Amino acid sequence: MDGTPFGRYRLVELLGRGGMGEVWRAHDTETDRIVAIKLLPAFLSDDEEFKHRFRREAHAAARLNDPHVIPIHNYGEIDCQLYVDMRLIEGRDLQTALAEGPLDPARAVRIIEQVAMALHAAHKVGLLHRDIKPSNILLDDNDFAYLIDFGIARAIDETRMTKSGDTIGTFQYIAPERLDARADEDARADIYSLACVLYESLTGEPPFSGSTTAHLITAHLNAPPPRPSTTRPDVPPAVDDVIATGMAKDPNQRYATTIELANAATDAITAPIARASQIPPTAAAFAANTAASMPVTELAAQAQVVDPIPVATQHGPVPETPTPQLASWWRRQRRPVQLGLIVASVVILAVGTGIAGYVLRPHSPASSTQAAQPSTATQIPPPPTPAGPSPVAEGALDGLLLSPVDINTAMGANGMMVVRTLTAMGDNSADVPDKACRPIGGPLLAPVYADSGWRAFREQVLREPGTTWTHLTDQGVAVFHSAHEAGAFFDSSAQNWPACANRQFIKTVTGRPDIVRTVGPVANTNGTLSASFTAAGSTWTWQTCQRALTVANNVVVDVEACSSNRADAQSNDGVNIAHQIAAKVPTT
Repeated sequence: MDGTPFGRYRLVELLGRGGMGEVWRAHDTETDRIVAIKLLPAFLSDDEEFKHRFRREAHAAARLNDPHVIPIHNYGEIDCQLYVDMRLIEGRDLQTALAEGPLDPARAVRIIEQVAMALHAAHKVGLLHRDIKPSNILLDDNDFAYLIDFGIARAIDETRMTKSGDTIGTFQYIAPERLDARADEDARADIYSLACVLYESLTGEPPFSGSTTAHLITAHLNAPPPRPSTTRPDVPPAVDDVIATGMAKDPNQRYATTIELANAATDAITAPIARASQIPPTAAAFAANTAASMPVTELAAQAQVVDPIPVATQHGPVPETPTPQLASWWRRQRRPVQLGLIVASVVILAVGTGIAGYVLRPHSPASSTQAAQPSTATQIPPPPTPAGPSPVAEGALDGLLLSPVDINTAMGANGMMVVRTLTAMGDNSADVPDKACRPIGGPLLAPVYADSGWRAFREQVLREPGTTWTHLTDQGVAVFHSAHEAGAFFDSSAQNWPACANRQFIKTVTGRPDIVRTVGPVANTNGTLSASFTAAGSTWTWQTCQRALTVANNVVVDVEACSSNRADAQSNDGVNIAHQIAAKVPTT
């Protein structure tokens, strides 16, 4: 591959240039992959203090171990130039998206929720971002969000490294305490900035405007937080309270974590967003049920009455529809739209979620015309459909999995501990040649969940320590946008699992004999799928496992519980664990 040599890399294409250096598309000749290379200005290599800070910050990023963190491949110095090797991201930033107009409230909250997860992962290990703004949030075509540019991050518990006293960060989103050099600064400054970005995502404008930096500083120090519902009529008033808390002048009055902010925002928009008169009467019941998982403004934009069609085997992104005309209240001067490749610099946090929804099918023209004709009969509107439970936010997943103590009790074991926390779904496509048995082959497998609309997952493997163990549990949860989508995945699984019932399939293991699994009957009892199988030819002379899958609210619970004790052959451990996890899912 052509390009300019740079150590082990070939610099193929300049993607961007800024005050802190250049970003290149590059080919890593050692790993034979395309990466993004951030090259810092050469003069910085002469600054030993900066080099020390650079390495410490890059090392701090490497400490992050979370499903939403994109790892740094490498960093260091080549030919007297500091660099960072990282994953290449295609998409555009939130600032560019907002140049086209403010976001639908549900979409805005989904993006903020993802950024909140990224920040939460950083805050837990003592890292601040300190420059949260729309241009530092990347979006791919499915609104998968990445928080970028931790180049100015620092460890909270480390000595401040900047000597000049200059404040880092963009003044449109800066927390009041960061304007006072004497004030303590912690993660709540990032919470303030995230609330500012939420406000701008909803209204199309930053929370405070001013022609000078002094005006912005005065506003952040003294002006009350703005109310998005007064600027945009279809934003629920409850969102005003979220902004007010997130942007409180006193850090002690803000949310304690970014997850609390995201959860509050999610709760605030679960009530119908659009006014009742804005929704066609025949669609009112549908809108009431789906307001939590689908922007009502999308419904209002439909020219025809539509029916929801749940798709059992494909819950991917909603097909792109023409962008409706911007609301009259939005008068923002558009920024130039800059599409293309955007690359994270120095430290990237990835925030995982899949975008899913309903497929909307318009009525036939005849039926639509007939529905629109006036009738001499008195039309009695149907009673309102009771609202379902509030969807579980991604941030709540961390508390759903069972503790090692609970797992040991459920399995009748001692000493089981977490030996692996998965950051990516597994893939048994190469290990299980029999496609019909892949869905039953293990929990939270990428080919099984593909295109189902899942947003995020948590998965842990627990067993006794050492190379010889008698009990193993693989427990996982996956959150969907709505209970409807989670239920559709369960229905699809209920159709697929029986294809592997009462027969054998082979699982290949590199360097070891194939494992022959004998599957028993598949049961679907009271909303829980289950199947047991024995494994022969494995490391253990005899093994039994039970798979269990159930749904609570918009969360799918997926479990496998295994034992090498023959006495456990008839146990119901997998189902019991799945039920205990499901009982922890909020349903109100």
